[in-house]
Formats: sequence, C-alpha cells, structure tokens
Amino acid sequence: MAVVALANVYNPVTFGRRTQEEQLQLNRFLASGVAVPDPLLAAQMAQGGNTGQLTNFNGLTIGEPNYNSDNPATQSTPDNISNKVSRFRSAQRNKSWSTMDLARELALQDPVAAITGRIGAYWANDDEQRLFATLLGVLASNVADNASDMVIDVSNDSAGAVVAGEQISGNAVIDGLQTMGDHKDKLTTIAMHSKIHSRLQKQNLITVIRNSDNNIMFEQYLGKRIIIDDSLPAVAGANRIKYTSIIFGAGAVGYAPGQVLNPSEILRRPNAGNGGGQDEIYSRIHNAWHPYGFDFTSTTLTGIAGVQASYADLKLAANWTRNYARKNIPIAFVCSND
Repeated sequence: MAVVALANVYNPVTFGRRTQEEQLQLNRFLASGVAVPDPLLAAQMAQGGNTGQLTNFNGLTIGEPNYNSDNPATQSTPDNISNKVSRFRSAQRNKSWSTMDLARELALQDPVAAITGRIGAYWANDDEQRLFATLLGVLASNVADNASDMVIDVSNDSAGAVVAGEQISGNAVIDGLQTMGDHKDKLTTIAMHSKIHSRLQKQNLITVIRNSDNNIMFEQYLGKRIIIDDSLPAVAGANRIKYTSIIFGAGAVGYAPGQVLNPSEILRRPNAGNGGGQDEIYSRIHNAWHPYGFDFTSTTLTGIAGVQASYADLKLAANWTRNYARKNIPIAFVCSND
C-alpha cells in the first residue's frame, strides 16, 4: 500500500473547486429543490460582511373590485402594495484536519478526490445542521408569536403506551399540509427522522419513483419527496420521545455562497512525529441559508465577537420574526411520538 502525502497533490484552486462541488452535490435540500441559489442574496454577500437585507413585496389585497360608472365625478381610490424587509446573516466557518487521517489512500485511487470528497461531505453535513437549526428557530418563533399556525403536534409525554393517534400518519401529515390552506399543493418534500420513516414503511404508504431523467430513485409519501435525516429533532421527555418532521415547498430556502480569501491551505510541520513530518489542511467556508418570509433579528449571538450565529443561536425563537402571511411560507411542522 502506497502512501500519498498531501503536499504532493495539493493545489489550492483544484481543492477549493472540488470541495465546493462535493458540498453542493451532497446537499439533499438543494437536490430536492427545497433550497435554491438566490442571486440577490449572493449579490449582497459579494459586497462583503455577513449581514444583509432582502426586500420583497407583499401580495395584492384580495377583495371585491370597483364597478364601472358613467359618472365622471366618481373617482376610484388606488390600493397600494407594501413591502417587507427580511434581514439575513451568513456564517464564516473553518475546520482543519491532519493528513494522517486524510491522505493515506491507495495509489490507484485519486487522492485529491478522496480528500476533497471527505471535506465536501463535512461541509454538506454542516450546511444541513445549520438549516435544521434555522428551522427549529422558525418553529420556536411560530409557537411563541404566531399561535402555532405552522405546526401540527399529535405528541404528548404521558406515561402510557403510544397509541395510533400520537404516531405519524397520513392524517397527521394531511393536517400539516392543511396549515397552508388552499396553498397546500405548494408543499412538495418532507424531511423526517429514520424512526418516523420506519413507522411509515410499516404502514405500506411509501412509494419509490424515478426522477424525470429516469436515473435517480427517491421515495415519496403522499406524493411528497422524502428526505431521511437523524439530525432532525428527537427530543426525549420524561416518558417519550418527540420527533419533528418538516414539510417544505420548492424554493422555501434561499442559498448563497460568500467570498473566502483563502478557501484552503496546508501547513507543514517538519518536526512532528519526531522529525517524520506532518501536513495539516485548513478548509474555510462562507455561505448563507435563509428561509423566505422570516427576519433574522440577531438578538442573541454567541459566536466569535458576537457576530457569528451558532447552531444554538439559530434555534432561538427570539432571533426570528415572521414577515409573510402564513400561506406565503411553504413550510409546515408535524410533531409525533414516533
């Protein structure tokens, strides 16, 4: 078995490009269309900093129109269209690894692809963790400020055995869809814990289909694409575990990359290993994931110098305010015991 040293294959441009490609390809929310690249978000981030504003116009007021008259003295009064400003905050992060863990690959393998693939997978996972934390903050804000109009909760923490009405089911998911009213057809994807997925499998209601190109298979439940991720909340109470599933519409979340001066670099430590030498690789990323219709208030920031939002900060209800009407936000939550 040959050993490939990182210093022999490292090229910062190649590493940065391949890592970003892997990161985006492995993100299931981008692949499913739940998250979409946002050029307006990207344009603001290109100007520097890690905060910005998205301005969106509200919908037109629905009501009975004017009726024509032949009296020239009768004047119509135009309605106006209002707008809302949603603040967002991006996150600048970094991570480093020793090549003792990353660069020991077989000579017949592509060491650049092997290393960047691992780093790309790490950042894809981090992106999803940040997105889940963001959505939990949105959930907490909705419960605190909007009478839980985006949430169906059939769970409880009683000591008795879990009964059918407290489990995930077609009825619970349909009720979750109904929180969007006559806009419920906009919801296309459901993210769930593997325990919830197993429950639905037992109900024989999951189907497997191929995409339009007939080359990617994915599962659906009630016509909604499934994303399985055990990072979704499974909160243990005194007696039971409460699981949160999230239903999305296409384009519910905006994504944009930010500028990074040095996306990656290596550090050579010749004295490490008693002079045997060691390489370290540093990877840096800057991006934003923002759910449309919400304002990130930055009320509490515990990151470095109070400018970075940690996972815990993203989960806080106080950091989020809803700006859109319920039906204009294609996100719903279903909580169940399993």
